[in-house]
Amino acid sequence: MLNNRGLKLLLVVLILSTSLCASTISVDQYKDKVLGGWLGQMIGNIFGLPTEGHFITAMGPTNLTYYQSIPNSAFADDDTFNDLVWLFALEKYGLDLTSLDLAEEWKIQLPAGSMACANWKARLNIEEGIMPPLSGHPSYNEYNLYIDAQIEADIWGLISPGMPDVGTDYASLMGELMAYSDGEYGGRFIAALYSLAFIEDDIPTMINKALEFIPKESRYYEVIQAAIKAWETYPDSYRRARSEVYRNYYKAGQTPSSGWVIADVNGAMVVLALLYGQGDFDQTLALAVQFGLDNDCNAATAGGILGAFIGAENIPDRWKNPLNNLYYNNVLRQAPSYLLISDIADRTAKIGLANVEKRGGTVDLENNTITLPAYKVVSPEYNEPWSDDKVAGNMLRGWEDGWEMANLGWDMSPGIRPVYEGRTNVFSSHPLDQKSPFYFYRTETLPADKITVLKTGVTSFNGDAHPTHFEADWELRVYVNDELIFSKIIERIDKKIVWYDLEVSLAEYAGQTVTIRVENYPNNWSFEAGYWDYLRLEQID
Repeated sequence: MLNNRGLKLLLVVLILSTSLCASTISVDQYKDKVLGGWLGQMIGNIFGLPTEGHFITAMGPTNLTYYQSIPNSAFADDDTFNDLVWLFALEKYGLDLTSLDLAEEWKIQLPAGSMACANWKARLNIEEGIMPPLSGHPSYNEYNLYIDAQIEADIWGLISPGMPDVGTDYASLMGELMAYSDGEYGGRFIAALYSLAFIEDDIPTMINKALEFIPKESRYYEVIQAAIKAWETYPDSYRRARSEVYRNYYKAGQTPSSGWVIADVNGAMVVLALLYGQGDFDQTLALAVQFGLDNDCNAATAGGILGAFIGAENIPDRWKNPLNNLYYNNVLRQAPSYLLISDIADRTAKIGLANVEKRGGTVDLENNTITLPAYKVVSPEYNEPWSDDKVAGNMLRGWEDGWEMANLGWDMSPGIRPVYEGRTNVFSSHPLDQKSPFYFYRTETLPADKITVLKTGVTSFNGDAHPTHFEADWELRVYVNDELIFSKIIERIDKKIVWYDLEVSLAEYAGQTVTIRVENYPNNWSFEAGYWDYLRLEQID
């Protein structure tokens, strides 16, 4: 007869044996679902691109239900071309590849500066020798909480059918390049959803199980839970559900932890589209776009997950036929201009079958059967995200000692530029808003027997992307103890960018303890970024 302890042990064994049971799918079914995953994300990306970022405070119109312009192929965008980079890396380095291998393939395929957000900064970091995991860490990548890892984790789930523990491990490996904390967890969550799409037949169950693979302490977990609760509370009103999530969790602005490209709230939009879409491809994609925010990414993610869930055969012809089984590449440097989508899927499935066998499953091609290994629920150790202030303060590392900063606006990608207009290690700033200048500050006791001089080298936006915007100037202001003692417009001369090497004497403050403030003031709010080669105090006799 079992005592209480024995009953508890037996219960644990029964629970584990139930949750870890192996699954079986056919080889044909697996390949069809992989193709469905690729088609779904390509279709969703194309569908959402014309309105990317258009619907923030409110949903988009209900008449957004199909391509605005009928494509004749899929085409390269960051929702898909990075997944292709990871595919090429898997083929080159194998299933035991590392984040350094992924970084190397990234360098081969994409030039620095060719992407956006966290990927943009990570790729620049790698170019400078700052390799993963530092390339994605907030100490080097201020955009680490953005959507990037979330929109390119698809392939890790596609090669890990019914093995979400394996898929999420790969997603974290990839996340070392560009993500941290909630940025990484978004990639893990999406990879888990893809992986579970091969073995689950109920979307709410799939979502809840995928959520187990990210830390419960995280904001990402909280936001996804809120989306699920909103769906449960308002089963007949997706607008109220969307409004509930937006009102409670969306943070306006463009900072490391806010804005329409942040991972967690966009992940919630994907979840709402899947839940209210109820397995219908048309409805799911329409909602993913109408819910807004980074809606081309969200439509690609929701479309890819649902495509893997229902399989390519069940994606309506009106969506997939216009693509003509072609993917047009004008981005990746060592890939052909056109790839067959079916070939991309076949190459992915080949790796996936090898992955199944590597993890202890079996593949019987003769009998068209895959026996998937049991999986374990594994959540990584929680990494708390850095605050915006901590990220901003850290950005001065390696520049000029002694200064602190405030009111940093995140437009125009502030931070260290290794090279800018012929000078190295240049710090880029941007005012917080039209009434709040960015500024450096420090409190210093100036020597009584020497003259202290403030020296700085500054310039403005170089206009490479907007060569006609010659009004890209700003005002440099210097205050001592809140008294304005110097100002100058930092502008182009004869329409050409120039460096201003300036000196401001602080002789009248000798022997005093003063607070010095040096501002990047927005004089006309047109490309108001300031660029600083140096900013230092020097003493002369």
